[in-house]
Amino acid sequence: MNIPVDVALIRRCQAGDRRAFAELVERYQQLVFNLYYRIVPAGVDIDDLAQDAWLKVYNSLPQLQKPEVFRSWLHRVALNTFHDKLRQRGRLDISIDEPFGGDEGSELHLDLPDLGPLPEDRLLDSEWQDHLDQAIRRLPEAFRLAIVMREVQQMSYEEIAEALSINLGTVKSRIARARERLIADLSGYLRGEVTADA
Repeated sequence: MNIPVDVALIRRCQAGDRRAFAELVERYQQLVFNLYYRIVPAGVDIDDLAQDAWLKVYNSLPQLQKPEVFRSWLHRVALNTFHDKLRQRGRLDISIDEPFGGDEGSELHLDLPDLGPLPEDRLLDSEWQDHLDQAIRRLPEAFRLAIVMREVQQMSYEEIAEALSINLGTVKSRIARARERLIADLSGYLRGEVTADA
């Protein structure tokens, strides 16, 4: 999902063009939802959080001096909005047993065509994804943010450094450590050593 930044569109938004802003939201809203889906604990409404983030974008966009860095700036706004919400609510405990992605019962569903994998393959893929999601949620927040931005959001190391306001070496270190922890965490599953209650 490497969307080239449309500088002209951002300039129109900065000039107060509401249609341009609606187009900007449509173009980038999935990026914000994907980020929140991976990092937001159960009990936080992702829709409300995204709406708050876009309101902040709308109010702050006129101050953005370099439209070409919009994507990493948007990530920064989204992350700051998430952290503000956590501070408002107090520290949230993240359960690895609850569904990930919002209030109870509101999980993200995508209507995709059935391309024909066997039910056994689907079960294994689903099981693998569940284990991977749980392993990602167990990572410390700094590692989780970096690995999600790199592997899910497909951001460059430089974009991540800018979005998180950290240096490039720290980004690379966090991603490497996150990968090491994920490999260690998932190695038992890959060897078939995970029980049904793990």
